[in-house]
Amino acid sequence: MRHSKSSWDYEILDIHRPLSAIGIEKIKKTANSSKDHFISSEIIYTSSANRALYTSILLAKSLSINFRKIKICDELYTFSFTEVMEFIRTIDNIYSNVVLVGHNPAYTEISNYFSENKILNLPTARWFSLKFESDNWSDIIDLKPISYLNNLKSGV
Repeated sequence: MRHSKSSWDYEILDIHRPLSAIGIEKIKKTANSSKDHFISSEIIYTSSANRALYTSILLAKSLSINFRKIKICDELYTFSFTEVMEFIRTIDNIYSNVVLVGHNPAYTEISNYFSENKILNLPTARWFSLKFESDNWSDIIDLKPISYLNNLKSGV
């Protein structure tokens, strides 16, 4: 999932930018419209950026997911496809339903890497979901997903 809409109203470092009022409402709507998709999440890995962390918190709160499932990962505060894929390769194989919350252009590039339906941009508070026939996160970069879903046509 890409973090929700952030605010540019403050002269602060990028990592500290908060969600905008629109972003707060947008992630709540996304959570409610996608609850069947997220409710079985075992863990939510989030970038350490303020906007990504609060996207994760609002997602969890809206769906009554235990906050202990949220793990802040400095490695996900990146805009690099390669760095996110390296993170994915290190996910513990005890998890099969994982959410990553982070940033573009990395998430658009990951979507395009695994999907035949290319997108120009993964908008804020949008997500895509991949399923693989593997029990090892380290294998997925070389696999074709057996399922690809997204919420890009959602009216959220």
